[in-house]
Amino acid sequence: MDLEDKQMTSSVSAIRSGSRLVDVMRQLAGGVCVITAGRAPARTGYTGTAVFSLSVEPERVTISVGRSSSSYPVIRDTGAFGLNILRWDQQPVADRFAGRGGVKGEARYAGAEWVAGPSGVSLLVGALANADCAVEEIIERHSHALIIGEPLSFIANPVDDALIFWRSRYGSSGAGDKVAAE
Repeated sequence: MDLEDKQMTSSVSAIRSGSRLVDVMRQLAGGVCVITAGRAPARTGYTGTAVFSLSVEPERVTISVGRSSSSYPVIRDTGAFGLNILRWDQQPVADRFAGRGGVKGEARYAGAEWVAGPSGVSLLVGALANADCAVEEIIERHSHALIIGEPLSFIANPVDDALIFWRSRYGSSGAGDKVAAE
């Protein structure tokens, strides 16, 4: 057995001997998004990385949201959500929507500029990109729901780097020295 085979065997053994799915998924870098729901003064939202383009024809996006979160029933009942893809320097927004410091509901919107999209959901001014989405389908599985959304409008500002989350830390997608403060 050569060194590479031994390392692979050791890695597989480590995974099988106590790692959890959360430990494995921390190895996957993800773009940081804020998902917004509801209308002022009863807005809510959350920070997430489980977002992807499902289809380009027709245009559809998918988000994953915890079924026990405050955002899920609002998205389900209003039939809309805002997708805000954050720039590398928007970590404070990500932290507020992640509930750091106990911030909840409408208070998460403080300290940033927002505009209402066609459905009424809030879109972050200056984000890397935004989409106002109508809910097309909700698939409930286990602790989360996959929500397929039809974008009603888009805003893209592809002139900066994205905020990413990797190994439980924020960083920048760019090759430069930009790293969001921890």
